[in-house]
Amino acid sequence: MQNTRVGKYLQTEYGKDEDGKAEWIRHWIRTGFDALEKMLAESPSRYAAGDEPTLADVCLLPQVFSARRFGVDLAPYPNLVRVADALEHLQAFAEAHPSRQPDAM
Repeated sequence: MQNTRVGKYLQTEYGKDEDGKAEWIRHWIRTGFDALEKMLAESPSRYAAGDEPTLADVCLLPQVFSARRFGVDLAPYPNLVRVADALEHLQAFAEAHPSRQPDAM
C-alpha cells in the first residue's frame, strides 16, 4: 500500500496531498493490525502463525516497518509488536529488514 503508484493514484484521483496520503495509509495499516492483533491474542505463539517463522512473518515485518515510518501508534498492538521484535532478532530477518535495502527511504 505504501508504494509510489498508490500515492500517485490517491493524488490524481482523489486530490490527496502528502498528509492525506499518509492518513489513508495509516487508516489501512490500523485496519489490518486490528484484525491481526485479535488473531494473535486468541492464538498466542512466538511468531504470527506458530513457533517457527512462516510466510505470514515475512509479510508482517515490512508492514510494521511501514507503520513506524508513517507514525502509526503501535501501543494498541502489543502482540504484533512482540512478534515483530522476535523476528527482528533472527539473522535472516535482520539482514532482509526494509531499512537495510538499497532503495530504503
